[in-house]
Amino acid sequence: MSNLVRQGLLAGAAVLALTGAAAAQEDSGRQVYEPAFFERFAPQTAFDMIEQIPGFSIRETGGGRGLGQGGTNILINGERVTSKDTDVIEILENTPVQAVKRIEIADAATLGVTGLTGQVANVVLERNEMSGSFRWSPEFQHGAKPLFTRGSVSVTGKRGDLNYTLGLSNGSSRSFEEGPEVVIFGDGRPDEDRFERTRVATELPSITAALEFPVGERTTLNLRSSAGTLSLEQEETSLGFDGGVRISKLSADQWFANVAAELTRRVGDDASLKVIASQNYTEAPLVNDINALARPNAADLTARFVNDDKSGESILRTEYAWKTNKKVSWELAGEVAYNFLDNTSSLVINNGTPTLTPPTYVDEIRAQSSITRGFTLGKKLAVQASLGSEWSQIEADSEGNVRSDEFFRPKGLLTVAYPFTDDLDFRARIERSVGQLDFSDFVDSTDLTEERIQGGNVNLVPQQAWEGEVELERRFSDKEKIIFRLEGALIEDRVDRIVILTDVNGTLQLTDAVGNIDEASSAKATVEGTVFTKRWGLDGGRIDFRGTRETSRLEDPLTGEDRNFSLVQQWTYFVNFRHDIPGTPYAWGTGVVNAAPRTVYRFNEVSRAETPQPNLSLFVEHKDFYGLNLNIRAGNLLNQEDVRDRTIFVDRRDTSALNRIESRERIDNQVFRITLSGTF
Repeated sequence: MSNLVRQGLLAGAAVLALTGAAAAQEDSGRQVYEPAFFERFAPQTAFDMIEQIPGFSIRETGGGRGLGQGGTNILINGERVTSKDTDVIEILENTPVQAVKRIEIADAATLGVTGLTGQVANVVLERNEMSGSFRWSPEFQHGAKPLFTRGSVSVTGKRGDLNYTLGLSNGSSRSFEEGPEVVIFGDGRPDEDRFERTRVATELPSITAALEFPVGERTTLNLRSSAGTLSLEQEETSLGFDGGVRISKLSADQWFANVAAELTRRVGDDASLKVIASQNYTEAPLVNDINALARPNAADLTARFVNDDKSGESILRTEYAWKTNKKVSWELAGEVAYNFLDNTSSLVINNGTPTLTPPTYVDEIRAQSSITRGFTLGKKLAVQASLGSEWSQIEADSEGNVRSDEFFRPKGLLTVAYPFTDDLDFRARIERSVGQLDFSDFVDSTDLTEERIQGGNVNLVPQQAWEGEVELERRFSDKEKIIFRLEGALIEDRVDRIVILTDVNGTLQLTDAVGNIDEASSAKATVEGTVFTKRWGLDGGRIDFRGTRETSRLEDPLTGEDRNFSLVQQWTYFVNFRHDIPGTPYAWGTGVVNAAPRTVYRFNEVSRAETPQPNLSLFVEHKDFYGLNLNIRAGNLLNQEDVRDRTIFVDRRDTSALNRIESRERIDNQVFRITLSGTF
């Protein structure tokens, strides 16, 4: 970890050594972007505008636990969108550019909105006459069926005192990959060669609505809702060179709905009372089939795993905020929530009698409260301090294994922001956080495609952490900026993969499961920013970039040795270049992205996946194609490989013999996408 910090400090020094040209124009410490700034990019929605803000990245904090502190670092008209499913991104994607008055970038500590950190974007909307936007994005990939169903249409406006935004979209996708796989057996059997193809198709139609209207002279009501379905079909075909054929299929047909209401009452000139309610519900049935026609002198296999999840969450929250003077703000908040998961599943092998897994029911009741104070020390140092606590009760019932536990945990947050100079800002955060559990980890599951069983762990508890962050932002020349960030966490009850004992037909067996590890830590360094190429003589060009370096540590529950977290990628990067050709409606650009290998450690398996080549893309754009925006993009130009190795042991991976090694290389093929968008 010390090497990471040392590298981060050196990178920070390099960032600060950049040319010290005049800072961008600011308004009371906020960077203000008027619609004219975005004209050359021809955005169609408010979200398109957010994506073009120099050096700004969308960040999510709070872990999705309730409606309290944290959330996306984007506000609308100075207010956080307090809905679980109809999030701020979805609303902005449904808001045409005509409704955007300006976008402000400010330090979170200066805004009086609890739980946010770093840069925050405030999108100021002014809805008048009805306006709308649409987008259609057909896609083509060799090996996959053409995609024609992805698109969206939305309207926003004002009718009397009613502000409204309505959206209809389908987030459909197609994917295809193919390549060889070699299986090396640990017992001396001959190697097995296979050639595999995987096709995936999803359809995700949804409808959203956001309404705002006054219900009195000083009271406003916001209503938000969304509903949709998810249809997924995945098929993997494995052809053995010795005559064996294996076909696995995965299908899901889910639906979800959410409704939220927020009542805001202004009390005097400097106070407000909010009451927020949210309800969401999801049904997620899943079917996994496998048909294996074995090579000569071996047995065939058919199997089906059926899983059905029903889940929901109910939340009620109240907030009272007031100011004692221009430099001091307060907030008192309280929240109660109820979450549940109801699961049933079954497994059938070779058309035999179904093995029914006893139903599992998990629920949690939670109550939390907090008090937050925002204030300024001296002329420049903005501070936000929050102190809170959380009580929760988790109950689980699975196969007669009944659990009921209560927890009381303190929570808190301290953020500061200080402008060293007109073009150099410092930000810091320290937080005591409580994580959100995924109730599906309480449930036994079977993956026939990967020939893997995961045990359910009803004894899971939410992880806690001390989290810290420091950030430097350097602005120079025409709203260009570079940001350097260091993050770290000291974690208790880290949620990761462990080994548990399960009762299988009266016999206790070790099983892979998700569980808690007593202590862990992580650290991450990030550098990101935007630079305009005019400084090098190329007018109309910009470069957006981001790079991360991450490390983590926990004690492996099997070997006792230190290792990284599962799935943590030690480095990532992307670089995007866009050139809007001056005096023309044309633009073009390219992008490159890649990440380090990712490893998963299980009870009897270690799997490692990587993409040796980066993903390279290229686009051309006509911003006035018969009044519309036409973007043609070619992705994966280098035919990026997906390489994976699975090392599987007979029993626990630290002491037992090798069962087999599966090594595969798959090619995704190039992807060509046409996007036609416009406003009305």
